Amino acid sequence: GKLSRVHALLGPWRSALAGMQSQLHRQLLDGKPLMKRMPTKARDLSFTTELSARQVKSVYNQTFQAMNSWTGLVKNAVRELISGSRLDDEARTILYRVNARKAWYAKELSLPILVNTATGEVRHSDGKPGKGWAAKELPVPAELLRLCRHMVKQVSRHAVSLPDLSRVNTMLMDGTIAQVESSKDSSFDYWLRISTLKKGDVARIPFRAHRHFRHAPGEVSDFVQLNVLKDGSLQFVLQKKSPLAQPRPEGEYLGLDWGMKSLFATSDGRLFGVGAMPHLRELDRQALELAKSLQRQGIRPKTNRRHRNLQRRMRDYITNEVNRILNKLSTEDIQGLAVEKLDARGGGMSRDMHRLVTRFGRAAIKKKLASLQEDTGLDVIEVNAAYTSRECSSCGLVHDGNRKGLKFRCRFCDRKTHADINGARVVLSRRSWHTQGDSKTKSQRGTVRQRLDDAFKARWGCAPPTRGSTGNPKTGSRRRPAVRLVTAPS
Repeated sequence: GKLSRVHALLGPWRSALAGMQSQLHRQLLDGKPLMKRMPTKARDLSFTTELSARQVKSVYNQTFQAMNSWTGLVKNAVRELISGSRLDDEARTILYRVNARKAWYAKELSLPILVNTATGEVRHSDGKPGKGWAAKELPVPAELLRLCRHMVKQVSRHAVSLPDLSRVNTMLMDGTIAQVESSKDSSFDYWLRISTLKKGDVARIPFRAHRHFRHAPGEVSDFVQLNVLKDGSLQFVLQKKSPLAQPRPEGEYLGLDWGMKSLFATSDGRLFGVGAMPHLRELDRQALELAKSLQRQGIRPKTNRRHRNLQRRMRDYITNEVNRILNKLSTEDIQGLAVEKLDARGGGMSRDMHRLVTRFGRAAIKKKLASLQEDTGLDVIEVNAAYTSRECSSCGLVHDGNRKGLKFRCRFCDRKTHADINGARVVLSRRSWHTQGDSKTKSQRGTVRQRLDDAFKARWGCAPPTRGSTGNPKTGSRRRPAVRLVTAPS
């Protein structure tokens, strides 16, 4: 039938994705930027395919998006390596500029600089020279280019691996091969026309829109995201295009923390989704027990319908709750949200909670926050997640003994509060950090810890209590903090 003809596109599509990715990656390794336009001639391709030229164009667009996203992640990771290095300022500046250009594999590279004609002062700048300044070029030393390549290899091997597009189950089809038409005389809302492998053959797929899509602002685009699910069924995702909302000019920022007993805690003391977590944990427990039982029988959980249904129920439930809560917050008189980087590790979450966030919550939150930015103008700032659960929002002390379950009691200022709400306030306070950094590795978390300890010492004039300290200066005392200053907040 028509669906089988559409499904037959997946194999050649994957093969073309792999070939196009190999060609684009080879360009990077040769020191060239990603080509922004697909080669117009078939002989310019490094692979053969049974797809039509229009279908190859869609394949190229999908590959370019994936590679551009990957190089962006690599650039961010390399920047963190440069920031944490012990190189001198001049070498770091040059590496920053090479990394910004993504010119990691360039054989030779010269950077524009400005030289003061009177004093000989050199400034690294891509701007136009002003009065008394001359534009010149600075060749990048070969050893720094080698170091940059080494950083990229390290990042690609341990942090941001190159995606394997030959295994994707998603086909992004542009308007040249997929057109969406409004239905005029049938019970369906839309008809989708998709070009198949056979020349001149078009499959027409009918759709009924759900009420959220029907009421969403914007016009339906000639674009479809076609997902081939694990059971072999097809999922068609349409999109609407609408003008971006203007950023909100005023209002307060709200800190948002992913809680342990609630979905979200806010910096102004509210808890959202308190009743959702027990239900979510129960579904997670059932899924884990079923997976263990299936594995003992030699059955892959992915092939079991009951396990897939549990996964779907969890995904749908958490997505609905996240959307409901964030929609409610977006209607308030606020300018933006400060949230933790959801791709961080070691952010204070339990193993079970981290698994839930990794499995479903991260994607749902990121997608919804991006949607709110576009549709409502809400500003979203991601902050470093390291030690947000153990830092006091009042005095800034980071101590392992500050938090016990849902209770937070500072070992320095004796502040007592709900642990999740304290975490949300810490998230809000980090909005002003000039650079957020990352917290994926132990060394990165150590850098954040040192930064927080230095800030505490500068504020209070004393070193923070040792990390292993119980905070009880007298034997048997449970009420006195480890260190108390006259100026400590009450």
